[in-house]
Amino acid sequence: MKKIFIAIIAISAAFLTSCKEEFLVEHPVDEMYADNLLVNYTGFYSMISAQRGLMRNEHVRPTNDSGSSSSSLTPQSAFNAGCDLYFGNQRSEDGRWYNWPNYLKLDVEGSFINRMFRNLYTIINVSNMIINRAENNADIDWEGGSPEADEARKTSIIAQAKFFRAYAYRHLSYEWGDVPLSLEEITGSNYRTDWNRAPLSKVREAIIEDLEYCVEHLDWRTDGNNTKPNKAIAATYLGEMYLATKQNDKAVAILKRVCEESPYSLMTQRFGVNAQNDGNCFIDMFRSPLYTEGNMEVLYSFLNAEPETYPYGSTESSRARAMWKNYHYNLSVVPATLCAGYTTNAQIFYALNGGYGNGRITPTVGCLKLYDYDGQMEKDIRYDEYSMTRRLYYYDVNGKKYEILNQDGSKPIQLVTTTAMFSNAEGTVKNYFLPSTTKYDYVHSNIERADASGDFQNIVYMRLAESYLLYAEALFRSGKPADAATWINKIRTRAGVTTVPASAITLDFILDERARELLCEGQRRHTLIRFSQLNDECNGDVRALDNFFKRRTRELNEVCGQVEGEVKIANYSSGSSMSASTKVDKPVTCVSHGFDVYETPVLLPIPKTIIDSNTSSVMEQNPGF
Repeated sequence: MKKIFIAIIAISAAFLTSCKEEFLVEHPVDEMYADNLLVNYTGFYSMISAQRGLMRNEHVRPTNDSGSSSSSLTPQSAFNAGCDLYFGNQRSEDGRWYNWPNYLKLDVEGSFINRMFRNLYTIINVSNMIINRAENNADIDWEGGSPEADEARKTSIIAQAKFFRAYAYRHLSYEWGDVPLSLEEITGSNYRTDWNRAPLSKVREAIIEDLEYCVEHLDWRTDGNNTKPNKAIAATYLGEMYLATKQNDKAVAILKRVCEESPYSLMTQRFGVNAQNDGNCFIDMFRSPLYTEGNMEVLYSFLNAEPETYPYGSTESSRARAMWKNYHYNLSVVPATLCAGYTTNAQIFYALNGGYGNGRITPTVGCLKLYDYDGQMEKDIRYDEYSMTRRLYYYDVNGKKYEILNQDGSKPIQLVTTTAMFSNAEGTVKNYFLPSTTKYDYVHSNIERADASGDFQNIVYMRLAESYLLYAEALFRSGKPADAATWINKIRTRAGVTTVPASAITLDFILDERARELLCEGQRRHTLIRFSQLNDECNGDVRALDNFFKRRTRELNEVCGQVEGEVKIANYSSGSSMSASTKVDKPVTCVSHGFDVYETPVLLPIPKTIIDSNTSSVMEQNPGF
């Protein structure tokens, strides 16, 4: 059944509880229907919990209305890949533009982008419903026991709903630009088919207004933990939005509250469930992301709170590991010897090496070499063998663990390019030599499920380090490079690398440090789009050839950033053994992948189905499509 834009905005709470059924099929009004659910605090809290689940789906593959996956990719991968730091290592039909940016022009009708767009408006609509009914229904039982407690519960619910609305519009504003702005609950009396795209400035005004409310009315940790919308993540997003709108002084003020006055702090000592293992304090954060586990740095975590109806859990909370962890098992140097008692050697390999990795999104060689700034690569704990997969292990026939090496004794994982990375033909790259992050490593306690692609652990979403980096940027843009260096150096000191003087701080250096600290976290495309929009020399044009997005992609991304006529030397491995020790210099003359062409779009297309369904008004498409 064709879905129309109104169905996206006017979707009811019943959709959240029956997401596998058609929207227009009539359902009986039961205790889960919005009119019966949103009558007391318990009902509102249930709706907010559903919103947390929809936000968590940023790390899960989008599904269609029948509940089946519509893509092998996740929204978080789309918010990162195809820029300066990452390429699509295993090509997906929906993600051709991860390697060939020009192909984004062909995805106007793509189901993946369509699902992301629609899912964000689902969050917006449900937030509008919660806010409207909480503010205007005087008969709600807030179950607080006193007028003061009732008011506090009501305010908290409204603030959390506004956070989710701001969260959704933040994604939309960065990736789609001008988008329809809906801030009221859609009912039968205000049903519309004449939506227009609001100017980006108006969308960001609405985001800022929502986040300012959140900062005023939420605690630093909602309900004492970091798994619900709170003042810290709202203030960090607010600081970012102030930067996006050139309100640098306001950005400094709000980010100062997070960085200097909040109860959060960088983790500089070993802690948590991983502390007894070999490792470092940096990677400990990702093994124990909750405040209740002693984590003082993580501002927001995705909690895998599903009931354990099976020994291995009832649902996966994330596909981050499958997206980001390289598919090292595909290297033929991994022994083919089976271990007695298990059906395949894959399960043993994954159990010893951080779990199954599909390597769909991979950091570029240019990205990883940023760790070598000032010759610090081997000192940086963010790049050591605990934070990055740089060694592979297996059991020998006697059950003894050993390190897998090439025949000449070298390690199979190295910073090497391959001919496929410079190929002029569209296709899958499959560079399995490259190191990859261990931030999302996860091995199920049942070794027979060690090769499962889904995760069941709690996931880090935002850390105080990102607030520090935004604070440093705000200080730098306010003409205070020395103060900016101070906050960047706090991060670098924790990483075990040299500090930098004020003279080293530039916008490009800040982007480099964000890459080193936030590798495979956050949304890199958002950041580059924001920097490009603030680039006065390019008039804020995200398609300009010399803006931050396209320039840095050409400089750092060997795959996406290729320029017509460039000659690259590929260190590729000869023969079927894929041995990284056998390198052959082979010049490759590149063709353009798109980022040396102005017409290549950066913003995502408004889905064609959305434009076509807006029958009473013409909704314009983004430039370049």
